[in-house]
Amino acid sequence: MRALVMHPNRFVLEERPLPEPGPGQVLARTLACGICGSDLHLYRHADAMLELGRQAGIPEEILSKGVVLGHEFIAEIAGFGPGTRQQLAIGDRVTSTPFVKGELETVPMGSTPLVDGAYAEYFLLSEELLIPVPKDLPTTAAALTEPLAIGIHAVNRASLDGNPVAIVVGCGPIGLAVIAALRLRGVEHIIAGDFSAKRRELALAMGATIVVDAAQGSPFAHIPADLAAKPAVSFECTGATGMLGQIVEQIPARSEIVVAGIAHGSDSFTPMLAIAKELSIHFVSFYQQAEFQAALDALADGSINWRPWITGKVGLEGVATAFEELKDPERHAKILIYPNGE
Repeated sequence: MRALVMHPNRFVLEERPLPEPGPGQVLARTLACGICGSDLHLYRHADAMLELGRQAGIPEEILSKGVVLGHEFIAEIAGFGPGTRQQLAIGDRVTSTPFVKGELETVPMGSTPLVDGAYAEYFLLSEELLIPVPKDLPTTAAALTEPLAIGIHAVNRASLDGNPVAIVVGCGPIGLAVIAALRLRGVEHIIAGDFSAKRRELALAMGATIVVDAAQGSPFAHIPADLAAKPAVSFECTGATGMLGQIVEQIPARSEIVVAGIAHGSDSFTPMLAIAKELSIHFVSFYQQAEFQAALDALADGSINWRPWITGKVGLEGVATAFEELKDPERHAKILIYPNGE
């Protein structure tokens, strides 16, 4: 089978043996896989990730294998390992939270050399974690389950009692997922800010009620006058250094901040200001199994306007180019990979 393997500063399309499912595992044939911002980060900082692996004691022969990325996937069952219940059938479409269960621990897939992801024609999944994909849901839409679950989890972490104004800072894939999840929860005032005109356009399509050019001012200045003194909830979705500090300065008193963007390196804010305003700050990561299922259900029942979110499709040969194109926010939001063709 073909697998796209990430090494420092390059991708290599390799021929590899077909994976053999172990106890409790299934062989999955990749139908579609999204390119995530974390994939871009791993690629751009692969040397540092390798060094961390060495420091963690991972043998060099494992590190030298490279990483097969891919955790936003839809696949079909191609085979069963020993000890499986086989309640689903060969050919059934499935998705899963991006983890593989081992004897002692659950390991994330598509981020280390230890467990391959879906940038390949085939990969392995844990049968216990499989979720069947509704028959009427297009594969393209179903591939958005994982990123949408990120947004649903972030929104669930916030207190939305009284339907407060929601301010989404950053309209990349995470910000768009948060906007969609806020709309799903019935939030009436969703203000989104970004420097990119394309991303602001997508934010409106996903459910934002007001979009703000970040180059022209703060989204907090656009809170309706009758609500400006009331607590709000803000979602930091950029990961930009210093952004959390700016939100602490600009958000109304007694508000809530949910940090979903990953700032690389150190960051800071003024604790005295946050204390004086009595702000609540939450940091979020991943999702619960029920939230993952809720994301799939929302895509299936038409609650989410998913089509604007997908801006490109490639095969394995086009991934390196897609990674370069994703540097330009005016071109793309989410690119899907089809290792076996559409």
